[in-house]
Amino acid sequence: MAEMALCRYPCPNCNTELEQEGYMIIESEDDEPTRQLLNDEVNMAECPHCNQSSRLNIPLLYHDSQQELFIVYVPGLSQLAPEDLAETIRYPYGLLVTKEAERRGIELPEVDDAAYPPGQEELKNQPGAKFHALTQEQAARLLPEYLLRPTIVDTFEVLRTAVQAAMDGMTGQEVVDDMVRLQLINNIISAEDPITRRKVLHHAEPYLNEELYEVIDTLSEQMRAEGQNELIEKLQWVKEQIEKYKNSQKQRLARSRARTGEGEV
Repeated sequence: MAEMALCRYPCPNCNTELEQEGYMIIESEDDEPTRQLLNDEVNMAECPHCNQSSRLNIPLLYHDSQQELFIVYVPGLSQLAPEDLAETIRYPYGLLVTKEAERRGIELPEVDDAAYPPGQEELKNQPGAKFHALTQEQAARLLPEYLLRPTIVDTFEVLRTAVQAAMDGMTGQEVVDDMVRLQLINNIISAEDPITRRKVLHHAEPYLNEELYEVIDTLSEQMRAEGQNELIEKLQWVKEQIEKYKNSQKQRLARSRARTGEGEV
């Protein structure tokens, strides 16, 4: 069942303090929230003062129990330290996993008072406290691995595309693999300079293959249907950057082999 939270935030346009309810958890069987997610309408709010529309700055967790797919969308992810990320998603993450454990008939042990030292006693009574009190060994023994290793993204379009792929019949692992490719595409586009872009491509070499091109072509078709010509041009530019990098790597390898050959007797 979908869960909502009250978000207090400044309007990104006029800085007026606003508050609005938004989804923090969407399950695959939640028809209306899922429809909003797929239509890019979820957690959108309009400022009554300047009429600027924006997405609420709160994390959104999507869960598909049958596909064992668990995706966490965190706005501004790259700006968060690991401990800040953990705190940002702590409440909805614990709530979702605890509910899924109950649904699967998994009994979590009662919370040990030592798990919440003085000053944190109130956390013991929050939904999800049993999950957060587990040791790593207990969690690994009791819970499915996918619940302990959610895929975390900072781009809403990646989340939306992944959910659509799961609904189209792709397995959870296939969706996760494609999400890695989507994130890679986004990282190439957002790289600040050629050196950063080259580093992104170098670290992602195993993914620079036909499957990546298929994802780019599929995205291009989707953008063409939606009339988003600017994004189509960006995707074409991504393919050109990948080809440029692969060609430079081939040339570097050829030069290296030539030097090795010259040195042989």
